[in-house]
Amino acid sequence: MREALIVWGGWSGHEPEECAHVIRDMLQEDGFKVYLEHSTEAFADPQIKDLSLIVPIMTMSKIENEEVKNLSSAIESGVGIAGYHGGAGDAFRDSVDYQFIIGGQWVAHPGNIIDYRVNVTKPDDPIMEGFPISLHFRAILHAC
Repeated sequence: MREALIVWGGWSGHEPEECAHVIRDMLQEDGFKVYLEHSTEAFADPQIKDLSLIVPIMTMSKIENEEVKNLSSAIESGVGIAGYHGGAGDAFRDSVDYQFIIGGQWVAHPGNIIDYRVNVTKPDDPIMEGFPISLHFRAILHAC
């Protein structure tokens, strides 16, 4: 059975615990056994190299050098990493090693809070089922 680890915490504005449960449910529906942890100490466990997937949901948090090195080692050995928005891209601002793992670092919302329109060019795509062809959003949405 595939196993996944979700580590949640950090800034409460991104609702990390609630989002961890949403992601847990999605992974379980896809056949994963899922472990939830509320501390970056979970990244230091050498056994994470036996997982299939790691999902950080840790906006504006800190990670210890030993933890990020073990996380990096697990990923180098083939463990997948997945994340979204600030839960992964703004997780550990002071860890360049983590930023290399994720492939970048969140910096700011361009223009702060702005209104914008999304014009859907493939309305028949299954991901668009139930959505109108033109969508209007606020640039800052804090939900999973």
